[in-house]
Amino acid sequence: MFLTILFLIFSIGGSLGIYLGLQLYTEWYYFFLFIILIPIFYGFIFLFYILFLFVWSLFLSKKKPIQKPSWIANFIIKETCKKLIFFSNTKIHLKGFESIPKKPCLLVSNHTSMFDAIAMLAVLKQPVLCVTKEENEKIPICGAFIHRAGFIPLNRNNAFQAVRSIQKASEYIKQETASIYICPEGTRSKTGELLPFHAGSFKIATKTEADIVVISIQGANQVKKNFPFRRTHIFMNVVHILKHSDYEDKKTIEIAEIAYEKILNNIKEKEA
Repeated sequence: MFLTILFLIFSIGGSLGIYLGLQLYTEWYYFFLFIILIPIFYGFIFLFYILFLFVWSLFLSKKKPIQKPSWIANFIIKETCKKLIFFSNTKIHLKGFESIPKKPCLLVSNHTSMFDAIAMLAVLKQPVLCVTKEENEKIPICGAFIHRAGFIPLNRNNAFQAVRSIQKASEYIKQETASIYICPEGTRSKTGELLPFHAGSFKIATKTEADIVVISIQGANQVKKNFPFRRTHIFMNVVHILKHSDYEDKKTIEIAEIAYEKILNNIKEKEA
């Protein structure tokens, strides 16, 4: 929202500058030009913003381990996600998000698209860090900022590194640095069918006694198909919240089954 307001102010200012500077106000019909110039300026400002992030990313090292996540990098990621939702002509429908605990917790959801995380980061008000595949740190611009923000890279082919990633995520919750978002499927479902959950993802909660917020996401995989002419509707529902007292006597595989069933049932209800 901050960048939206800032970009809009600059856009109106730029359009008004041309309107007044060229004395277009002398003819009433030039007022329409003033209106048309606002979105044009907005687009150019956004492109300049991306260029600015690109230059900035060149000075951010991805080799240096992150001891303390950067709130500035996290802020930029969240605001940029909001802009991507806007420019992709996407509307997000939320249900139950007001029940998400304010204290750091574990957020889990199904995974059908890269837009799952983008939508999640765009709508969540509290600080949140993602457990993401390590290949994402190689993405231009994005990779440098998610590294500096403290996002946790996960090597799915290296069990030892995977354990270290889970430990790091747990530390962030214990230190009340941020909530952690992870997709227990481990990879995108290309068909939209819910894939089995990896029980290890839930160790982040069992190690910290944190609440587990189970979220169903539907429609995010349609963004690429609908862009730019059709609007995409993403539905994000908090389908269940597991408190520590609800799962303290359960194994992670049992917790994974509960989360899986809650999301699967919500998907079936939506499709019915």
